[in-house]
Amino acid sequence: MASITGDVVDAQGKPVAGAEITITSTDLSAKRVLRSSDSGGFRVQGLVPGAYEIKAEAKLLGLILKRPLRLTLTLGSNTEVSVRLAPTAVHQSTTVHARAGTSEGNTLAPAINKTEVSQNSFLAGMTVTYLPNRDRDFSQFAQLAAGTHEDSTGSGVIISGQRASSVVTQVDGTNFDNPLTGSRRGAEDGSFFLPQTVVREFEIVRSGVTAQTGNTNAGFINVATKEGSNKFHGEAFYTGRPATLTAADAFDRSLDNQQNTFGGSFGGPIHHDRSFFYAGTEQDFLHAPYYAQFEPQASGVDLPEQLASMQGQITERNTPTAGFARFDFLLNSANTLNLEFSANRVRATNISDGSTRTIGTEDFASSLGGQSFWVRGGLTTVVSSQSVNQFVTAWSSDHRHLSPNSNGPEFYINGFGILGGDALGEHLYSARRFELADTFSVEAGKTSVDIGSVYSYDPMYEQREENLNGRFDYNSLDDFLANNPRRFQQTFAVGNTRFSGSINELALFINAKRDLTKHIVLTAGLRWAGQWNPQSAQKIPNDLMQWQPRLGLAWNPTEKTVVRISAGIYDAATPGAVFHRVISDSGTNTIVADSYFDPELLALTDANTNAPHALATPPTLIQSHALVVNIDPGFRNPSSAQVAFSVDQQFLTKLEINAGYLHSATWRLQRRLDENLNPPTVNADGIPIFPSVRPNSAVGRDLVNQSSAHSSYNAFLLTATSQISRRTQLVANYTLSQTRDDDSSNDPYGIDSAVNPFELQQERAFSSLDERQTLNLEAIFNLPLGFKCNPLFVTHSGQPYNPIIGFDTQNDANDWNDRAVINGVMSARNSMRQPAFSDLDLRVVKDFTLKGEGHHLDLFLDVFNLAGAENRNFGADAISLFGLPSQPVFTAGQPQYAPGVTRIGGPREVQFTARLVAF
Repeated sequence: MASITGDVVDAQGKPVAGAEITITSTDLSAKRVLRSSDSGGFRVQGLVPGAYEIKAEAKLLGLILKRPLRLTLTLGSNTEVSVRLAPTAVHQSTTVHARAGTSEGNTLAPAINKTEVSQNSFLAGMTVTYLPNRDRDFSQFAQLAAGTHEDSTGSGVIISGQRASSVVTQVDGTNFDNPLTGSRRGAEDGSFFLPQTVVREFEIVRSGVTAQTGNTNAGFINVATKEGSNKFHGEAFYTGRPATLTAADAFDRSLDNQQNTFGGSFGGPIHHDRSFFYAGTEQDFLHAPYYAQFEPQASGVDLPEQLASMQGQITERNTPTAGFARFDFLLNSANTLNLEFSANRVRATNISDGSTRTIGTEDFASSLGGQSFWVRGGLTTVVSSQSVNQFVTAWSSDHRHLSPNSNGPEFYINGFGILGGDALGEHLYSARRFELADTFSVEAGKTSVDIGSVYSYDPMYEQREENLNGRFDYNSLDDFLANNPRRFQQTFAVGNTRFSGSINELALFINAKRDLTKHIVLTAGLRWAGQWNPQSAQKIPNDLMQWQPRLGLAWNPTEKTVVRISAGIYDAATPGAVFHRVISDSGTNTIVADSYFDPELLALTDANTNAPHALATPPTLIQSHALVVNIDPGFRNPSSAQVAFSVDQQFLTKLEINAGYLHSATWRLQRRLDENLNPPTVNADGIPIFPSVRPNSAVGRDLVNQSSAHSSYNAFLLTATSQISRRTQLVANYTLSQTRDDDSSNDPYGIDSAVNPFELQQERAFSSLDERQTLNLEAIFNLPLGFKCNPLFVTHSGQPYNPIIGFDTQNDANDWNDRAVINGVMSARNSMRQPAFSDLDLRVVKDFTLKGEGHHLDLFLDVFNLAGAENRNFGADAISLFGLPSQPVFTAGQPQYAPGVTRIGGPREVQFTARLVAF
């Protein structure tokens, strides 16, 4: 939502009290009428972004606004205006025409907001439309802000150093996250949930979030959709990406990449001045190839032909469909009803991990199917000239089914590759959210207050178990060829492994804003939230003590300067997938067999022959539970304390600089620790060695979900915005930051990295999310003859990676936490750095004006990764296998992955788009 703050004065500049002010949306024809205060001031909140017209008059004084003010409100903005009235006679010959609809979205970034304490980055409609975009996914632009970057999987955004699952996304003020995974809906499978043509604008808020917003440890992504108007308007497009114009990837492999996408949107009146619609759809046909390529071996090692023949190009095929419709009804002068609906269909084969290279064969890939729905209804009621109520209800549903190409065992060969099927196997889930929210806003002189509540009911189910098909691990290629596995693991379902439950959340908030002086605005708020979690035989604690005070100050000492200070506590929700493992894998519904605890399993599976196989049933000889997953009785949601300071300074009329500092400390982060270990001894290399005897001899690893991890983020942030002309702009963002934590995991099946659960202070190191320096530039340059040149540049220093041995030497049955021994000493966590990243994309546009008002044809030429940067990295887990000094891995310290064709920084590609617009 947006707001307007202003004052009414006469021709001599004296305040006019009691003037009648009429604010009209020229898109929706909705009106708000109010009167100026005794000091001539007024403020209107809860306005939908779009074009507005302001009229004012003071009949008793014979004063009227000579010519209506026209302005465009942007998402989350507060626009300041000064209304100067003149004697009525001056107005007699004035004629006013309403502004046309804004189907392109806003083309300008908003002016400096002098009353808000939050720090944000605004991406206008022109930015969404005209910047180069590989996948027509507007959320990729979320990293075009200070203090933000893409996470390692490409499925989320890191804001202020926080895990992607701790950042909330809202669409038209409604939560748009998946309660099971904790990420933005569709983020984990790369599907676009909103057609780009229906996105009006969005903003990234990184600090100073008021008490109205919850479920975040940092900031949030706020998206606004387009609405209809009294004029029919819309667009249609086609995008093609020829396979012949894709360059070789970072490993010098040619890629047969191609894409064909088409769609459009259309809106207008249903009933003039009373009801409106806007709808859009997009269909994508994408071939995203990648290579199965095993890791190189030392000189002189010959690869058997049987293995060499398994390498080659694999083509991931995606055909996602997205649709959206919005309806706005002016029921009467006081009530506006908004209804929205979106539907999505996801179909994909040979799913990869987003890299142009995989060390697994085609059997290791999977197919994905599913669909999603979202329905939203909102009723805005103008209670009085000084108060408004907004009621929202929303329902969403996401269903996904990931099926592996092979149900055979997985063969993981350290320093070489993966054969067979994926040990994580089938993933089936359904996540729903039903949300009710109400906010009452009232103005009282210099104070405005928002009081509200949010309730959500999130039923879900999930079915996923690792190692149902069995897994064999080998220390090296030599061991694999010699039929000498290190370890065999298999999970047997002996009960109902489908997790089914619900999460209930309730939040109450109050937020107040007061003008302390003409130049100082104080914002204060308090939010309480409670989360009721699903239950089973093992009690899962609820979290009903999420008290979140927020405080901020905005001070504008001069006309062109704004100083912002904010502080607050922020609590994020815990995703339901964490509780799935606790309920399904606590030892009641599964039995885990592991040769680490029962070596006889190797003989039962014929592991030392040419035909190793999984087992059909759990053998009677095994220990009952080689692995169980539990939860700590004190488990709570993660909580952050955030402090921010910034200065906005406008230079001349075309340059705005924002400089600030941000500190965020987060505690109660989720991690898993093995609590079935006795204290270790430490060997000469500094590696803790655990006793073979465990406290509970009936259990192997007892992984307990704890909320005991901690992170800290400190950043200096700089943003420069130059609005060179109405349609030409340049934005630059620079971040110098440091992120430290003692656990960076964000996946219920991810790596448990702690070396010694008895000495967790040793885990404190640079976070896997740490990007020390980040710079991004984006520009839209209007050139003569209808041309535009729009570059986008992103670069950042390398993130850390963790050097590990790759198998267990500590006697704790964890193959992924043993740190590499380098120069006779165990390496510290995340002690090494990946290569730096850079990407330069360029879009050239030729605009042809057509017959008819607002009709034009745009032809786009996109070149992605123009400079051909390789951008090699160490994969989503940010690890490198080193082996032992006596048994080294040849690829130790070598990046083996690179962004795929749909990711920023992927191979150089050329793309063409034709776009027909009428507005």
